[in-house]
Amino acid sequence: MTASPVRRQETLTPGQRAGLHAAARHPHGYLPPSVVVRDLVGLVGLGLAEPLERQPDGAHTRSPRCRITARGVRRVAREPRPRLILVPCSATKSPVPAAEVHEMYRGSYHRAARRAAQALVTGTDAQVLVISAKFGLLRDDDRILHYDLRAGQHGTVTGEVLRRQAHHLSVSGAQVTVLAGKTYAALARGAWRDLHHPLSHARGIGDHLAFFASLYGPGRRTAAPGH
Repeated sequence: MTASPVRRQETLTPGQRAGLHAAARHPHGYLPPSVVVRDLVGLVGLGLAEPLERQPDGAHTRSPRCRITARGVRRVAREPRPRLILVPCSATKSPVPAAEVHEMYRGSYHRAARRAAQALVTGTDAQVLVISAKFGLLRDDDRILHYDLRAGQHGTVTGEVLRRQAHHLSVSGAQVTVLAGKTYAALARGAWRDLHHPLSHARGIGDHLAFFASLYGPGRRTAAPGH
């Protein structure tokens, strides 16, 4: 009797893993609209996602196209969560009316946190995003207006907005580390209740900067505490 062939378990791309983890946390199981078509087609072919028969009410250009399947939910349980490092925005900004994120924020704390984050993600598929009190989650090439607002002040972005942004960017299911003070960590908890905040017991800015330097300086650590 000939044994039936064993089906090889296909390896998922980082985008597919992130999309599935985000879909597993979405109340309707929708995959983020930002998941590229090629990855969606692959997930559907594996039976991990299925196309929506009709667009949800109020559909627009960012509307979901696929929903996670029961098989996809089971697969997520075996897939490592994507990693995300959050760094804070900066009170010191470029004097121009508008600029891309990487040009707008010029503060020394922000730059030190960014260097530490880059040291953590080098050689991995982890992401680094900026968390802004006004705009929420930002990528380096996002173009933003100049503003003056700190986390916790009136007008700070809400947790609901952060949750929506996190889903759209396929990071709502990520394992998150916040390289910032307590106020920004509290803001981020609006989207990730289980985030890791290695600076939670730091006594001041000096401790923060020393920690950042320990990550990007000579003999630096290879992972944030707790990971």
